Amino acid sequence: MSYGPRKKHTILLVQPGTSPATRTYYDFETVFQAMSGICKLFEDKWKLSHPGRNNLVYNVNDLYDYIDQLSDMGALVQDLNTGSYRPYGKDWIKQRILKHLKKIARSN
Repeated sequence: MSYGPRKKHTILLVQPGTSPATRTYYDFETVFQAMSGICKLFEDKWKLSHPGRNNLVYNVNDLYDYIDQLSDMGALVQDLNTGSYRPYGKDWIKQRILKHLKKIARSN
C-alpha cells in the first residue's frame, strides 16, 4: 500500500539525541512503508523501556509524543514528476501517521 496511485521512494531521517552522531536514515519504497517504519521504531523503543511486557497498546498521541521527543525527524519523498526529493518535517510526518493509522484501522 502507498498513499497515492504510484509509489514514492521515501528516505526517513532521524536524530534521536542532541549529538549529530545519533543521526541515521531509513530507506523505504513508499510513504506508507515509511510510516510503518516510524510505528516500528516507536514500538521497539517502548519494548526496550518496558521489558517483560508484551501487550503494547498505543494511540496517535503516543506516536506524536515520540516524534516530538526526537531531536530531529524528517522525510525526503520522491517527486515522481521531477525525480527529485521533497523535504518534509515533523508536522507533515504527524499528518501522514494519522492517515496511516486510519487506513490500517479501516482494513481491519
